[in-house]
Amino acid sequence: MTARPARPPRRIAFVGPTLAAAERPEGSFTYLPPVRHGDLFALDLRPGDQVLVIDGVYQHFAPIRHKEILAVLALGVRVAGTASLGALRAAELAGFGMRGLGHVYTAARCGELVADADVGVLHAADGDGGRRLTVATVAVRHAVAELTAAGRLSTAEGAQIRQVADSLHFTERSEQALLHHAGPARPAMMRLLDHLAAHGDVKTQDALSALRLLEAEFAAESAEDASGESAGDSGWGVAADASAAAVWGSSYGAEWAFERRPVRSGSVVGSRHALACLQLFEPDFPERHRAYARRMAADSVGLPGGVGSGALLGAAGFAPATRPDARLARPTAATVHWSAEDRLLARTFRLRPGRLVYADLPPEALAGTGLAELEQWCLRLAAPAGPSPVPPVPPVRWHALLRRLWGVQRPHEYRLAALERGFRDEAEAARLAAAFNPALVALLTERAAA
Repeated sequence: MTARPARPPRRIAFVGPTLAAAERPEGSFTYLPPVRHGDLFALDLRPGDQVLVIDGVYQHFAPIRHKEILAVLALGVRVAGTASLGALRAAELAGFGMRGLGHVYTAARCGELVADADVGVLHAADGDGGRRLTVATVAVRHAVAELTAAGRLSTAEGAQIRQVADSLHFTERSEQALLHHAGPARPAMMRLLDHLAAHGDVKTQDALSALRLLEAEFAAESAEDASGESAGDSGWGVAADASAAAVWGSSYGAEWAFERRPVRSGSVVGSRHALACLQLFEPDFPERHRAYARRMAADSVGLPGGVGSGALLGAAGFAPATRPDARLARPTAATVHWSAEDRLLARTFRLRPGRLVYADLPPEALAGTGLAELEQWCLRLAAPAGPSPVPPVPPVRWHALLRRLWGVQRPHEYRLAALERGFRDEAEAARLAAAFNPALVALLTERAAA
């Protein structure tokens, strides 16, 4: 693997309904839609990059996981949160290096806000401007506090308004619904909605303040770099220690990162997708996988390179003499010339703690193939994309195609063939194959048969 070229630090803000496009200040930030699970991994972030999380999705999509944020913090990426889901994540991860900004963050940090639904709103799709269709609980509570402090709401009216807002699900809490359910408190509710329309809600205020603050800090840091003089504490606090990644990491986090990490900078092809392309379609991939398993197993038990598979298996706790007729040691057409120990090692190898086989694209898998070449191969074999959804190919069809492609007939041989190509099982092989064009895969099987 070649070293990645240097590039200037990137500044990314994930924002949606909290701050309409017309309200977003111009500056050094690149605006992306509300963050979801995997988005940080997909950005290929590097030390010195800066991320501001304002909005994020949940309920219908997997939300941003804490482990994902911790992983990029451990890389040396600056991550801040404000206003909405970003404020909640910042409150939860304040002790691990994530920076929180604004009133919503403060409320979450002191325990006044405890749920994603406190900041959640129903909103239109990004293509329709992502506009808000409902009012967040936190916006109601903050506006009540402001109006009560200003003497425009009585304590009783404020309590009634909060009770009405809390009784509605965040997807139903529209302005019309708030008025409809207000009952005798309707005049007070009208004052609250007028206040929000005139001054904006607390989430919008927090988002704007955070963006302006970070832009000012960025300008000060740039001036400091140019002059060589220190501007003092930037407000980010102590950076996360990269060694903490070993504690924060998990096999699931490693798998998520591998699936979303681009095969090379700026690519739309993920590293896991690229590996699957090799695993599925390279005739000699079992040989590549055996070389990888030998190296990784030797490293894990502290044995020198080039040691035999028998010694590796013994160090891993297997019986020193593997029976050639053991089910996991039986040969397939691709491994008939291997020793029984080699077959057992390749088919059972897992990375610690024992779930993943691969967490990156190792040199053995590439076998000299350039990343640009692999990327183009993956793109040519990818499933067709278009405005009309293509009916998914059922798994049974993929299993049949892969059996033909790999030249195996019996179910047990098919399972062994999947294992010796580095898949956890044949179900994983079929799942990953679904990202490719079945017509082109069928053509490959015909050529393999010929």
